[in-house]
Amino acid sequence: MIAIPTRFARTALLVSILAGLSATAHAHGDIDQVEDLQAHISDYEAEVSSMSETVDGIVADYESGDAVADRVDALVETWEEVEYHEAVETHAMALYPPIWIALGGLREAVEEQDAKAQVVQWQQRLDQALHQGIGALKLAAVQQKNGMNASAATHQNAADEDDDRPTITIIQDNLQTVLHHYEDGDAEAAETLLHQTYMQRFEGIEGDLIERDADLVTDLEKDFNATLPLLMEKEASANELSAEIEKMNSKLDRAQTLLDEAAQDQSSVF
Repeated sequence: MIAIPTRFARTALLVSILAGLSATAHAHGDIDQVEDLQAHISDYEAEVSSMSETVDGIVADYESGDAVADRVDALVETWEEVEYHEAVETHAMALYPPIWIALGGLREAVEEQDAKAQVVQWQQRLDQALHQGIGALKLAAVQQKNGMNASAATHQNAADEDDDRPTITIIQDNLQTVLHHYEDGDAEAAETLLHQTYMQRFEGIEGDLIERDADLVTDLEKDFNATLPLLMEKEASANELSAEIEKMNSKLDRAQTLLDEAAQDQSSVF
């Protein structure tokens, strides 16, 4: 079995900070399934089994010479829509980035010819992360049943609470700091800040944005949880990371425009 890189293990150290931070921002999915994990574990297992079978078919057809990139894209859409996605994002955040990264890695690998070894490696990593997520949710279900859910972790620190800048501005400034950390050779600090920014900031505005441009929200989710982390894992150059952040900033500018329009619409109603 392919082991998840060490830096993913370090991500688990963040779970006490990150767990529960998305509880106030369920942009998609059935909230009841997330709030009652024990009753829906079998549903999550069925969804994971279905996704794993889909990947098996994709890999088999790739090995037969078929073009399968569009089917990986469809798999990503499935991952976005299943209830398992919301449950992992809320209760097993340490497994959320590895799933996204494995999907991104698989998508890149199937674009290459004669890359069977790489495709199988990403298949194994995805399967591992998906099933580890089930294990994490089972543990979270027990904790939830015993009243140990991490709802107390939903508050931000005092510095965050005192920061009255627009959320998009904070996100863009944080992304610049992510780049600086990476340029300085501190990939761990860059990854930590990236995940914190997604959970503490972007999750809070997803609900307003998804009503106006769901595709934009999905693109930014992929950027936060797959594109940038995958570049860091591959030890891409700082210039490559900077180019992707620049693309994100353009999307975030669009997001700010949509938020401004939403605020104007709301003020006109009242």
